[in-house]
Amino acid sequence: MRLFIKTVAFYAFALLAVPLLFFLGLEQILKWLDVGEQRDYFHQFTINDIAYYQENPAFIEQFYPRSLGITPIEQVFSADPDNQVLRIFLLGGSAARGFPDPNHGLSRHLEALLAAALPERSVEVINTAMTAINSHVVYQVAKDIPGRPTDLAIILVGNNEVVGPFGPGTFAPSVLSNLSLIRGLQVVKRSRLWQLLTEFRQQLSQVDEKRALRWRGMQMFTGNTVPQDDPRLDTVYSHYTANVGDAVQTLRDKGLHVILSTVPVNLRHSAPFASAHDQMITDSNKATWETHFTRGSQALKKNQWAAAEAQLRQAVLASPNHADTHFQLATALERSGKLDEANAHYQQALDFDTLRFRADSHLNAALHHLARTAPASNFTFVDQAQRFLTTSAPHSPGWNLLLEHVHFDFMGNYLLASSFARHILNTMPDHAEAPLLDPATLAVQIGYPNFTTIEAMGRLLDMVQAPPFTGQSNHSGLIDFIDRRGASLAARVGDVDVLIEQRSKLLETLPNRWELHFELAALYRHQNDAAGAKKALDKVLRANPHHRQSLLLRAELLSRARDFSGAAQDLERALLYLTHDAPLLAQTQGALGSYYLNSEQFDQGTEVLLALIDQHPLKIESVLRAYGTLIKDSVARGLTREQIRYIADLERYANDLIKSERAADYPLLNRRMAQILSIAGKNRAARAWAQRNLNPAEP
Repeated sequence: MRLFIKTVAFYAFALLAVPLLFFLGLEQILKWLDVGEQRDYFHQFTINDIAYYQENPAFIEQFYPRSLGITPIEQVFSADPDNQVLRIFLLGGSAARGFPDPNHGLSRHLEALLAAALPERSVEVINTAMTAINSHVVYQVAKDIPGRPTDLAIILVGNNEVVGPFGPGTFAPSVLSNLSLIRGLQVVKRSRLWQLLTEFRQQLSQVDEKRALRWRGMQMFTGNTVPQDDPRLDTVYSHYTANVGDAVQTLRDKGLHVILSTVPVNLRHSAPFASAHDQMITDSNKATWETHFTRGSQALKKNQWAAAEAQLRQAVLASPNHADTHFQLATALERSGKLDEANAHYQQALDFDTLRFRADSHLNAALHHLARTAPASNFTFVDQAQRFLTTSAPHSPGWNLLLEHVHFDFMGNYLLASSFARHILNTMPDHAEAPLLDPATLAVQIGYPNFTTIEAMGRLLDMVQAPPFTGQSNHSGLIDFIDRRGASLAARVGDVDVLIEQRSKLLETLPNRWELHFELAALYRHQNDAAGAKKALDKVLRANPHHRQSLLLRAELLSRARDFSGAAQDLERALLYLTHDAPLLAQTQGALGSYYLNSEQFDQGTEVLLALIDQHPLKIESVLRAYGTLIKDSVARGLTREQIRYIADLERYANDLIKSERAADYPLLNRRMAQILSIAGKNRAARAWAQRNLNPAEP
């Protein structure tokens, strides 16, 4: 028997432990060789021996190709803050991120409210929310958060459970329905070996999947409807409950106080994106439904509420699962003053919507269940969906708090933030009860609205004029609402000079609000006042020395003033924060090399540009600009040997792009090559490139 046990143990070790040790060792070697990327949400780095955390753009690649442009919000924070820093992590999707304008989203509201309530403390809201993510991603974010016992976390997620990663309605559906397998796959996809094999497979493939896939918003999901009776929904609800529950426990194990929230959505003014009949509906019932639905819709358009109600009630009886029938019936009932019944049908319209972009009643019910079973310590449950219902009563939530289906208007964000702020303050027993800022005062303090608000409303208007919004029965009303809302905000923004005066006066009382200084810099820049913009950016960087956007903008202003040495210093600082953002890193290196050359620091400039070419061969525009700058400099300084070498290297690089078919990524290659060669006086070669066919497969 003992021999048998030893034999089994030996074979178990040989079959399991040896391969595991081999792959762990291989993974460590690949890490030492700098193959692949770290896939944690945050990465740690040091500046002057002080440790900081920063968002990691590579995190999302374990769920989506990076080409989709789904990225974390830019933020840097201390790895070891003092106890006076109140830090709150916000986890969720685009509604928590602050679409369409993160500058005035939930996190900005919350930070301003808490800063006013706690003037003696520093408040940081670290917004980890991202577009198009669901609880599978949020669970991984929770695992990666470097929390302290004094920190808090808010979880507001649920709108993308069907259309997000591993959901049955996503544009790239997965066959995995087992949560353990999904999480195991995520462990593998974070490994350097997986990244190496994926890159190798793409090199062999005729189509680079990461380059082929581009973000097209909600249009990407319109063909993937999931009706109410689809058995895959049970898996969605099960995964959601497990992911959120495990995220809560993971954060609590790190010592954080977790605030879990239900998810408010637009019920009253967001018609279903798609509707379907029950699979078992008879032809007779379908014909009956069509007759009554058509008559009811026509009566609704003519404001004949009683007639519409009567017809649509019959349509619901014939097809109880058809989402838009419930929505149109709810509209008729509301106009007839039957508000309780109308609200019930608005909720049914949401639950039966087959394009599931909104958190339905089953998902919010799952959160209630988690709240009832969660330990009492370090945990708070906030029913924000009910708060939206109560605030909107006697109606359902709609355009009074939300912009379209799930994203919050100013008052919606204020309602969420004020509730979260009050619960956060309640976790601090030594805090004296005090009223929070009212909405009007908060709007002034965060600079709402401003020009970015108007630009965001323009982007929102463009978005809702495309599918799936065009399929909503109240689409014309949605367009009209956003149009009117944008016009109203534009009227409030007013003259730039008045805005500058208002922001300057506000900063007299709030001198350390770097966000307001940055907005003031943007206003000065809008007025082409470079000196005013630079002065405001100086104040931003005194209050927040890690703000990359301010460093890059100030470098641009300094270069325009021909202070290339000062611009280079700002870009050197900015590079400290860009090591994990390859596109911006390449652009910044290119600008830095140019500034060095312009300030006659020739060795440094040449070194930076050659490093860019070597490190970022796939960033075609940046590489071509670097070659162009080197060639222009060598011509200006009469460096004939260097000029010949750069031109030869450039043509070799461009020909390699064509042979590998990567030139398809950059259709301007001919023109840019012709321009660069013209700078060097190589006019014949420039003409040849201008006429060259970039597709080697064509004659």
